[in-house]
Amino acid sequence: MSNMTCTQNTTTSPWGGFRDLEHQLDRIFHGAATPSASGSWVPAIDVYETNDAYMMEADLPGLKKEDIDLQIIEDRVTLRGSRKRAEQTDEQGYRRYERAAGDFERSFRIRGGVDAEKVEAKFENGVLTVTMLKPEATKPRHIEVKVS
Repeated sequence: MSNMTCTQNTTTSPWGGFRDLEHQLDRIFHGAATPSASGSWVPAIDVYETNDAYMMEADLPGLKKEDIDLQIIEDRVTLRGSRKRAEQTDEQGYRRYERAAGDFERSFRIRGGVDAEKVEAKFENGVLTVTMLKPEATKPRHIEVKVS
């Protein structure tokens, strides 16, 4: 038995064009960790703010510390990486690859910047957690209102 690939013939069905559109919309709205036209992938990333810091959590399953590059220049945080495809074997039978591989790059602008000397990154169970402390000038301050 030879290796098989699964393809979809859109020319024989009147709904083929709609399936193509559905797949494109799915890539746009649910595109995290899916391949792009260039063969790379886009990991899901959450960026949120606390009183003292900006937090970034990135899902990077299958990566090692050596596969990740994190840079902060002024107010821009850039995360780059690469995930390799698993080694293929000559086993017979059906084969389907849904896990994307390749290079990725994500960049975020943090208004007010971050204190680059006080950034902490932790990689555990395929999740990169980055804590970026706010500069003192941008931290919220509680101002006591006096009554006279």
